[in-house]
Amino acid sequence: MDPAQEAQNRETFRQAVTNTLERRLFYIPSFKIYRGVAGLYDYGPPGCAVKSNVLAFWRQHFVLEENMLEVDCPCVTPEVVLKASGHVDKFTDLMVKDEKTGTCYRADHLLKDFCKDKLERDPNLPAEKAAEFRHVLAVLDDLSSEELGAKIKEYGITAPDTKNPLSAPYPFNLMFQTSIGPSGVSPGYMRPETAQGIFVNFKDLYYYNGNKLPFAAAQIGQAFRNEVKKRILLLPLFF
Repeated sequence: MDPAQEAQNRETFRQAVTNTLERRLFYIPSFKIYRGVAGLYDYGPPGCAVKSNVLAFWRQHFVLEENMLEVDCPCVTPEVVLKASGHVDKFTDLMVKDEKTGTCYRADHLLKDFCKDKLERDPNLPAEKAAEFRHVLAVLDDLSSEELGAKIKEYGITAPDTKNPLSAPYPFNLMFQTSIGPSGVSPGYMRPETAQGIFVNFKDLYYYNGNKLPFAAAQIGQAFRNEVKKRILLLPLFF
């Protein structure tokens, strides 16, 4: 089977599974009667049951059988914590905008999709060019904003929906910002990673463990990321 047909079959299967799960109310788009919000979903009755079973199994194995120290920490984190961890300055994705409509896209995803599409669908692609695209895919995560922008321009990549030109890549912080208290003078963020509370409680967990190493900590909960490109991520995160 050629790669293009295989990719089409995978997408068809994914759509069939998605439709079945939604129809049987495993999950549904949140706020559906108000047109919903991309990337936000509610669990229906069977979805809640699956989630509950997964949580119980995970806790039985890691917390009870492996004797990990479980913590449960707030979803809101003061800015000083995330400033110290580097999230305020560096928890970013490189984003580009459709210069006419303002629609946003992840720059690395556009470049990745372009290279993969060429490799999978172009039977006349020269070997030298194929090797170049494979190299780009291999080093994609290490490209700077300037390098990423240069590749997008070199390959003539445009906005997928409108084919309009794209802006130069620029960083977009993925955290949801808020304030703690009514005055607004104590900034905070919805935590971007579930494990954050484990790190800041290390000293107390160490004391609880009798000042002995090694030990392991565990947490189940939600993390919040303002993704440039919304995606389905339904089950809770485990650390």
